[in-house]
Amino acid sequence: MGNQLVGIAPSQIFPVEHYLTEHSDLHFDINLGSTRFFKVARARSQEGLIVVKVFAIHDPSLPLAAHKTRVEQIRTSLASAVNCLPFQRAILSDKAGFLMREYVKYSLYDRISTRPFLSLIEKKWIAFQLLYALHQCHKVGVCHGDIKLENVTVTSWHWVLLTDFASFKPTHLPEDNPADFSYFFDTSRRRTCYIAPERFVKTLGGETNSQLLLTEENLKKGDLTPAMDIFSAGCVLAELFLDGHPPFDFSQLLAYRCGEFSLDKYLNKFEDENIRALVGAMIQRDPSQRLSAELYLSQERGKLFPEYFYSFLHSYVLIFSATSPILSPDEKIERLKKDVHNIINLLKSEEEKYYESREGDGKNSGQGCEALVLITSLVTSCIRGLHFSNSKLQCLEILLELTSFTTAETVLDRILPYIMFFIQDQFPRVRVCALHTLTKALSYVKTVPLSDSNVFPEYILPALTSVAHDEAVIVRAAFAENIAELAEISLRLLEHWQVSHGETPRNSYESELATLHEMMQQMVATLLTDPQNVVKQTLIENGITKLCVFFGKQKANDVLLSHMITFLNDKDDKQLRGSFFDCIVGVAAYIGVHSSPILLPLLQQGLTDCEEFVVRKAINAVTALTELSLLHKCALYQLLEESSCLLAHPNLWIRQAVVGFISALARTLNIVDVQCKVMAVIQPYLKHQVIQLEQEVLVLNGLRPCVPRVVYDCIVRCSDLQLLIQTLIDRQRSRSVQMTPITLTTALQHQSPQQNSLFCRLSSDGMTEDVEDQLILMAKLLHKVHRYNNADKKSSAGGKVRKVRVSSKIKHNLFYNLIFTNCHVCEIYCSHTKFDF
Repeated sequence: MGNQLVGIAPSQIFPVEHYLTEHSDLHFDINLGSTRFFKVARARSQEGLIVVKVFAIHDPSLPLAAHKTRVEQIRTSLASAVNCLPFQRAILSDKAGFLMREYVKYSLYDRISTRPFLSLIEKKWIAFQLLYALHQCHKVGVCHGDIKLENVTVTSWHWVLLTDFASFKPTHLPEDNPADFSYFFDTSRRRTCYIAPERFVKTLGGETNSQLLLTEENLKKGDLTPAMDIFSAGCVLAELFLDGHPPFDFSQLLAYRCGEFSLDKYLNKFEDENIRALVGAMIQRDPSQRLSAELYLSQERGKLFPEYFYSFLHSYVLIFSATSPILSPDEKIERLKKDVHNIINLLKSEEEKYYESREGDGKNSGQGCEALVLITSLVTSCIRGLHFSNSKLQCLEILLELTSFTTAETVLDRILPYIMFFIQDQFPRVRVCALHTLTKALSYVKTVPLSDSNVFPEYILPALTSVAHDEAVIVRAAFAENIAELAEISLRLLEHWQVSHGETPRNSYESELATLHEMMQQMVATLLTDPQNVVKQTLIENGITKLCVFFGKQKANDVLLSHMITFLNDKDDKQLRGSFFDCIVGVAAYIGVHSSPILLPLLQQGLTDCEEFVVRKAINAVTALTELSLLHKCALYQLLEESSCLLAHPNLWIRQAVVGFISALARTLNIVDVQCKVMAVIQPYLKHQVIQLEQEVLVLNGLRPCVPRVVYDCIVRCSDLQLLIQTLIDRQRSRSVQMTPITLTTALQHQSPQQNSLFCRLSSDGMTEDVEDQLILMAKLLHKVHRYNNADKKSSAGGKVRKVRVSSKIKHNLFYNLIFTNCHVCEIYCSHTKFDF
C-alpha cells in the first residue's frame, strides 16, 4: 500500500485508538497488535465486534484510491463465497486508511495450540474448507496474496473463513533484501514464509535505493496467480497436519527456490500418504505443476476427504453459518434435535464406507464414529448462548445421543466440560438433567487417555461438591441417584488406567484411590444426612451396594451402615424406614457375618414397626439375610421367637413373609434344629402338623385362622392394653383347668363403662376363644406396637426423642457403630442403663 517503505518520517506516532476517534459509530475495544504497516484493533459497532486495520498516511502521494477500489471489487466478487471473509468497508481520510471486517475469535494459528487439540478428522475438515475457499475466490478471479495460518480464521464449530485478502501487498519481492518481506508479510515475527518461490525476484527494476516497494505501474505488470495461493495454502496445510511445524522459514524458502533445499525429510513426517501427496503437490517449486483448488478437491474426494464432506456436511453446516437468515442458538439446537438421529446414522454409514474403501486402514475400528466430533462442535458452540430451559434440555439430549457413538476422547474433552457447565445452570430442571446426562455419558467411557487420567479427582468431583448442598431438593435427589454409579465409574477408570500403565508405582494408585475415597465420602455423608428424607432414600435405593464396593468393607461399615442406622429414628417417614430394610441386605452382604450383632436390634425394631408394610420389609430382610448365612444362629432363634407371633397377624403379606422366613430357616438349619427349635416355636400357630417346613405353601395351608382385622386394630389402640391381656389370660387359665369360664361381664363388672364397651365390641367383632389364645401369644408384640404408637403421639406433640431398644449383649457393638449425625436424640436402653448420644 504505497510506493515507498519510508517516505516522510512521522513527527509523532499515535496509538490506534487515536485514529478511531473520528468514527463515532466505532468504539475502541482492545489492541490486536501493531506493525509498521498496519495498526490493528478490535472495535465495537452496532452490528457487533469488528476488526479495524489502520494505515497511517504520511505520504499523500500514495495510490490509496486505487487500492480502495480494488478492495471494494473483491468484496463484491466474494459476496456469495461462504468460506471467504473479505474486508467489508474501506474508508480513506486525510490521516489514515481504514479496512474493516467481522471479528472472529480464533485464527488457525491460535486454534492449533488451543485445547482440545484438533483431531485428524477436524484437520481434514479444515483443509477441505480451505481448498473450497480458494476454489470460491479463484472462480471469480480473486487471488488472496497472503495466505497463512493467521489469515485463516476458524469459528467454534470449525467453520473456516479465509480473511484479509492482500490485494494491496506487492506481488514480487526482492530475494536479496528481506525488508519488504518483514514489512508486509512477517507481521507475526515468526519468520515463517508462505510466499510462493516465483514471487521472489533478483531485482525490482532500476531503482535499488529507497524504492523498496513496487510502484503502481509495476503492480500492473505482476499480478497474483492462483498457483501462488495454492503454494501458500499447501504450507498452511503442512503446518496444520504437523501441529504447528512449518515447512519453510525465509532463508529455507529462498534456498528451496534455488533448488538448494529438499522437502523429502519434512514430507516423510506425514503418516497419511494422501496428506503427504497433497501437500507435496501443492508446494512444488514449479508453479505449472500445481493444480487448481477445484482439481485437488476432485482428486481427493473419497480418498483424503470423505464423501460426506461433499454430499452432506458442508451444505448442512452452512445452514448454521450463513448470515441470511441468522439463526439464534436456541433455533440451532431445535434444528439439531430434529436432525441428530438421521445425522448419526448417515455419518456412521458413510464413515464405514470410507474406511472400507481404504484398504488396510482399520484405524477407526471399534473407536466410535470420529466424524461426530464435527457435529459435537456444532452443538457445543451454541450452548453458552442458550436462553430457554427447553433448549438446554434438548441440547443435553443431543449430547447424550452423541456420546454413545463417539470416542472416549471426544466425550472427555469436548462433551464433558459443557455438561459440567449445565450442572451450574440457573434452572433446577436443567441441573437435574445434566446430572443424569453426566452419569450416562461417563458410562460410555471405557478407556482413559493419559492426559485425562485424573479427570475425576481434579475436575469432576470438585465441581460436584457444591451439588450436594444445592438449594433445590430435586437436584440433590438426582445427585443421590447418580453418585453410586459415578463412584463405580471413577473406580473403573482408575483401575483401567493402572492396568494400561503398568509401570505406574503401586503407591500412586493407592494415593489416587484414597483421594477418590475422601472426596466421595464427604459428598455421600452430606447426602446421607440431608434434611430431606427423599434424598437419603434415593441414595440408598440407587446403588448402595456399589458404594460398598467402592469404599471397601471398613468404610462401608463406618460410613454407610452407621448413617443408615439413623434412618430408623425417623418415625414420621415410613418410606425411609422401609427403604432401610430393602437395602440393608446388600450392605450386610458386603460387610459380612460380623455385622450380625449390629443388625439384630434393628431387625427386631422393624418387626414391631407401627407401619405394617415396614414390618413385611423387615421380615423379608431377615429372610434374605438368613439365606445368605449372615446372621448367627442365636440371632436367628431370637428373630424366630419374636416374629412367630406374626403368623396370626391379620395382614396376609406379613404372614406370607414370616412363612418365607420359616422356610428359609428350614433350608438353612439341620433337621434336628428344625424339629427341635423351629417347630417348637411355630406349633401353637398350626392347626395340624407340618413336616416339610421348607415348602411355603404347606406351611401357609397349615396355619390357624388369623386374628380379625377389626379386633387387632381395636386392641392396639385401646387405652389399657394390660388389663385386656390379663383378662384374656385369666379366661384361658380357667378353661385349661376346666373351671367355670370367666365371662367378659364378670371380668369387667368393676371396670369403667368405656372399658365395658370395648370388650363388648371386641366380642361382637369376632373375638372367639381361639382368637383370644392367639392374642395372648401376640401379647409381647401387641405391647410393643401399643407402646410405639403412644410414643409417636407424644413425639408428634413436641418431643424429638427416638428410642432404639437393644439387648445388653450387643450394646458395645452398637455403641461403636452408631454415628448419629442428625438433630434427634437417640436413647439406647441396655438393660437398666440408658446411653445418650
